[in-house]
Order: sequence, then structure tokens, then C-alpha cells
Amino acid sequence: MAEKKLRHSDLVKNWLLGYSSETCYNYERLQAMGRANAMIPIVRRLYDTKEKQAQELKKYMVFFNTEPSFIGTVIHGIDASMEEQRANGEDITAEDINAVRTGLMGPMAGIGDTVSQGIIYPILAGIACSLALAGNIAGPILFEVVYKVLMLTLGYTFYMMGYRQGKSAILSFLKAGTLNRITEIFSIVGLMVVGNMAASRVTIICPLAFTIGKVSLNIQTVLDSLMKGLLPLAITLGVWKMVDKKIKPTYIIIIMFAVGIVASLLGILGVPKTA
Repeated sequence: MAEKKLRHSDLVKNWLLGYSSETCYNYERLQAMGRANAMIPIVRRLYDTKEKQAQELKKYMVFFNTEPSFIGTVIHGIDASMEEQRANGEDITAEDINAVRTGLMGPMAGIGDTVSQGIIYPILAGIACSLALAGNIAGPILFEVVYKVLMLTLGYTFYMMGYRQGKSAILSFLKAGTLNRITEIFSIVGLMVVGNMAASRVTIICPLAFTIGKVSLNIQTVLDSLMKGLLPLAITLGVWKMVDKKIKPTYIIIIMFAVGIVASLLGILGVPKTA
């Protein structure tokens, strides 16, 4: 029997369809329907009859959920690799494939969400918002283009790595600590951007001023002499502390509104005249 081999076009279709993994997303099986749909090009290439194709697709109709766009695509590549080996007579069962998928979906979700939502998204959004607030139309365009380019580049790279190296790919990658180093580097850059946004976007001052004898004392001038942007930093750290204490975001917003309104009416806090 001739060896069954997936074409590059089959792999590309499977990878691209992976971006619709949350199609028919539901709380019972989460991404199962979307993943089964994405495997159609693979199954059609490897199996001849409709009955066999339907049978093989059924194993993907189980609970599955991971980050589907940046790093999690490595699991989809592994799926294709194991499916190809199974079609060529390797001793790989449906349970083996789902065991690998289930074992990797948690770690890949954690790493993928950190890279996409915790690092890339905030950095690009911070840069794009700064441009947009300055009246530069390139802000939103830059965000969409760069975000999609990074998503597709990382997604394709990890998918192909998963396909070529199989389940050993991600295991060796994790053992080498490469993902941890990449995540750490992006985290440092992300924190720098967040720190810059806290200083430049939290526009608040203390307008209190006192006259003692012939000496005028402006509280904001004193604070600036200690450290520029001390009030924005204090507010940012205060919000972070409330988040760390598991206070609900809705309550944090209410607290900020209440404190801001009262402090403004009392003349304790204000905004710069140029803001």
C-alpha cells in the first residue's frame, strides 16, 4: 500500500482553519466543533471513504480548549502529524491522539495567553493609542497590521514545528526553557510600556498650595522634586494592590470615581491645565 502523505496545502488549510477554533463554541465541549471542522482537510487527504472520514473526525468532538492563534497551533500541527502516522499503520490510537491534545492544551493555553493577551496586545495597544490620541491615523492601522502579522507568523511557525517534530517538539522546547526565556523578555518590555503609560496617561496633580509667612508652598512642586509622576505612580500601584487583593474591577472603578469626585470637590486632586 502506498504511503499516505499530507500535502503542504492540506497543512496550510488545517492551520488557517484553526483560527476558527471557537466556531460553535459551547460550554460543554468548548472548541471541539471548531477543531473537528479544521481537521477536515487532513482527514479527507488521508482516508478515502466518507464513512472512515466521519469515524476519524469523531475523535475530535471531545472537550478541548487552548490558545488557538499564537502558540497553541503547535498542538494542531502535532494532531496532523499523528493523524498521518496513524493512517500509515503506526500503532497510534484515537485515545493516544486525544491524550496528547489534552495533556498539552493547558500549558499551551497558559503560555499562549500570556504572549498574546498579556504581552503583545498591551504593548501594541499602548503604542497605537498614543499615536491615535496624537491625531495620527496610523495608530489603529499599525495595531491591526502588526498584531495580525505577529499572530500569523508565530502561529504558522509553531504549527509547522509541531507537524515536523510531532509530540517531541513541544517537550524539547519546554525542556530547553526557550519559551520561558521568550516570555520573560516580552514581559520585561511589556512592563516598561505599562510603566510609561502610567506616567504619561494618568494625568493628575495635587493643586494644594500654602503660604507660610512670605513663603509659598505648592504641594505638586514638592512632589515633582521628590519624583516626577509620583501621584500617577501611587494611583497605579493602588489599583494594582486592589486587583491583587481580588477586589472586583467594578468595585475598583466605583472607588476611583468616588475618591476622584470627592478629592476634586475638596481641591485635593485635579488635572493639569494643559490636559
